[in-house]
Amino acid sequence: LPTTVNNNGNGPDRFDYTLARVTDSSGVDVIWDITIPRNTLEELDSGSSQSFEVLMNVPKQVPAGDYTIVFHTKSEQKDEDASGRMTRLRDVTTLTVTVREFYDMQISMDPTVENDVKTSAPGRVVRFIVNVTNAGNVPDVPTLDNHTSTRSGTDIMVEEIPDMGTLDGWDVSWKIIRQVGLDLESEEDCVEETSTAASFPEDSCVYLTDIDSWRLPEMAPYETYTMVAVVSVDPGAQLLTRSLGLKVVSMMGNAEQGGDHDDSPSWDGDFLDTNEKIVTINLRAPDLEVKSASTDTTSADVGESIPIRVEIANTGNVHASDIEVILCEYDADDMQAEIRKNNNMCDDDSIVMRQIIGALDKPDDSQDERVIELYMLYPVTAGSKNVYVVVDPGNTIVEADESDNIVRITQELGSSNPFFDVAGEVAGKVALPTMIVLLTFSLFGVLYLVGRGRRAAVKDRIAEQSSLMSVLGDEDDN
Repeated sequence: LPTTVNNNGNGPDRFDYTLARVTDSSGVDVIWDITIPRNTLEELDSGSSQSFEVLMNVPKQVPAGDYTIVFHTKSEQKDEDASGRMTRLRDVTTLTVTVREFYDMQISMDPTVENDVKTSAPGRVVRFIVNVTNAGNVPDVPTLDNHTSTRSGTDIMVEEIPDMGTLDGWDVSWKIIRQVGLDLESEEDCVEETSTAASFPEDSCVYLTDIDSWRLPEMAPYETYTMVAVVSVDPGAQLLTRSLGLKVVSMMGNAEQGGDHDDSPSWDGDFLDTNEKIVTINLRAPDLEVKSASTDTTSADVGESIPIRVEIANTGNVHASDIEVILCEYDADDMQAEIRKNNNMCDDDSIVMRQIIGALDKPDDSQDERVIELYMLYPVTAGSKNVYVVVDPGNTIVEADESDNIVRITQELGSSNPFFDVAGEVAGKVALPTMIVLLTFSLFGVLYLVGRGRRAAVKDRIAEQSSLMSVLGDEDDN
């Protein structure tokens, strides 16, 4: 503020220039940073003047409105004022400063608690914690958008139109983090409403289902919300590095629309604004595949085993460990869809062989896949069965694609003489209970004969003892 003080008195005077007060439109005193170079003020002769600059710094966080600033010019000597009081005050300078409405939404990330680059796998959920701030001096009701991007080498080109674009199957949702204690936080889901609703919750974020838009509650000037951007990755996503643009948009629009002062449609270079944040997800996962399953023979004697040659490939971009491979047998030859529906898991009574592979590395830069070969032994039982090879039953390993984990052996595997082996097995199952019944009846017969013999012996013994007692009785009478 260029300022000039004139000495209109009739003698020299050493003056002083001071800030009296700063008030808002309601007359309430506020604190502003105003610097007066008082150490440079000089003694003025009669009729002379001095010019200097007063530096006024408008606070960064100041509501819009009119502010009154009052400066006092004081003489070195006291004199009577109009009311007869002795005072050094000689002049009062009053300025009115109008702080205009200022819209500025910002999105930021605390690097001490969050990272804007994360590694995940298809089908997983990735969370990014961000701070959304209304850095403007008026209340604002912002919306939250997400933008897709394309890559050219290390350059990221973010689409200007908010949309999931090519990331079909992906989804971005938002939650508010509430501080409920000193060290306790809770996550609050956004309330679902329609854009035509008569009113919206005052203190909750809202998801407008009819226009697929996320909206925050009204934010006071300089208020901050901690938000979570929840990114659901498509289970079938390619194993690439993906970048997403997260953007908070003022209700007044961008700078071209008279809204957010530094909001522009472009995300490139210097046009990356404070209301825009680029996050990156590195998709890393193994992709196991049963390349082939074959055998040189399709039959063997009951109790023997048929070796099956199996090729397992990893086409993903990370290694897999503790890989389980199983053999399943079914009568039907179209069980692959049923097994897939059951998370690539066979019925327990259908699993005839299990094998664990310690690890399978990812392919190197010169390869499309890393393949290993193993042999599994199928135990032969009577009859013929359709045999399936399944890698990672139950989908315990997160993969880029779970649909190629099953292969059926092209021909049925079974015993050398399926009909006679099955008949013999059935006969054996029937003959065994029959033999047990016959042996049981034979045992009862033996028990009967033994019991009958013992009863006869006992009767003879009793008769002999009775005869002896009679003889002894006759001798006593004589």
